[in-house]
Amino acid sequence: MAPTRSLLAALVAMLGSARALLRVGRLSCQPNTFATRASVFLNSEQATASVLTPRKVRQSRLNVRIDDKWYDLTEWRVAHPAGTHWIDAYNNSDATEVMYGFHSQTALNMFKRLPQSRAPPTGVGPPTQATYAFRALRQRLVDEGWYKPQLWGETKKLLPWAAALATGVALARTAAGRGPLRAFLGVLFLGSANTLAGWLSHDFVHGRSSWASNMRGFGELVGGMSTTWWSNKHNMHHALTNEVGYDEDIALDPFLYLWEPDPKNDVPWLRRWQHVFWPVPYSILFLYWRIDSIRFVLKHKKWNEAARLAIHWAAFSALVPAHLLFFSIWLSGLLTATIVTVTHQSEEIFFGENLRKYDFVEAQFRSTRNAKCNNPISNMLWGGMQWQLEHHLFPTMPRYRYPAVSKELQRFAEENSLDYRITGEFKIIADNVALLKKLATAEQVAGNPRSDPIFKQV
Repeated sequence: MAPTRSLLAALVAMLGSARALLRVGRLSCQPNTFATRASVFLNSEQATASVLTPRKVRQSRLNVRIDDKWYDLTEWRVAHPAGTHWIDAYNNSDATEVMYGFHSQTALNMFKRLPQSRAPPTGVGPPTQATYAFRALRQRLVDEGWYKPQLWGETKKLLPWAAALATGVALARTAAGRGPLRAFLGVLFLGSANTLAGWLSHDFVHGRSSWASNMRGFGELVGGMSTTWWSNKHNMHHALTNEVGYDEDIALDPFLYLWEPDPKNDVPWLRRWQHVFWPVPYSILFLYWRIDSIRFVLKHKKWNEAARLAIHWAAFSALVPAHLLFFSIWLSGLLTATIVTVTHQSEEIFFGENLRKYDFVEAQFRSTRNAKCNNPISNMLWGGMQWQLEHHLFPTMPRYRYPAVSKELQRFAEENSLDYRITGEFKIIADNVALLKKLATAEQVAGNPRSDPIFKQV
């Protein structure tokens, strides 16, 4: 694997400047700062989940509730395939929806064999009636076959990506000496193909069918990102959406502030213009993720993923002129970041007394808004993320089921006094820009937290 490691190391160096830009002013997430930073986000007086440092794990028991039973995972946490941070994040709290939302049937059959708690925590309230109603709804959808993939549905997802990629490569390869329009169109189609590849990779990582498992390597070969790295990061966003200290998708300061900053964490001259320059940090997204992916696979010795990443870069570098490839990744970052952020960032963000306050179901309704797309091109480019609430509540369900399941979810929301939110695709973007503008001149608030995640992979 020496050539693979050399190629990937070179790519890290090449893209290092973009990562450096994004890291300016950010605090590092080193293990020796873990306990200090955790205390910033957690209120010990609340009966909410409490993060455990390695020392605390050895001194106390780690209890997690699933299906109204408490399990003692103190000795088992290190064996969790996705890492100990998942178990630690759910200490003394309910993880039922996360368990069923992200695990295969094999894993679901295994967890009941875990040791039950001899001394369950006290002071933790029971799930809400809405949560019990959601569990019944989810089980009904499973029984009725909503989670099973369809051949034509999967084919329809692949066709737009393949067409956009073929067109983009053809235009980019023949752009030299043919004028700027052909180069621009090449970048436009390549960028769109990259965004569509991102949604496909996203689907294959979430999916629990044999088809999804077989296609998992698509993320490295075509998307250019480590599927293991992305899965760990993205699933935390799913599980604890808009929870400050957990959700990396809202960890944007000092470039973008989504709530009033503490004076010591503020950069006023930069914040003043965030509603103007927001496309710049968004467009760096895919470059940033590619750097993290390479560092992750090298650090954790994921050599199969490393080999696929090397093939990705070698193939695309051979097929597409380097400058057009770079601009297409830049454009794709802007498209993707805009789509994935606008459905959350203008909704409730949880910190202080609201951190880990709500059950999973209510928290998703409070932190998520769907987008109503107005034309077939938008529907294609959004990749199912216009049905963001459906996706967060049913992450392993094929996306082509979301329009139909949305009707089920609207009825559920009405029956359980929950707010089902949907806004037009351009209005939701405008609302996000308006929020950035409002916060650009908002008064500082002493004690408000930074956005740095407690758990960081690289």
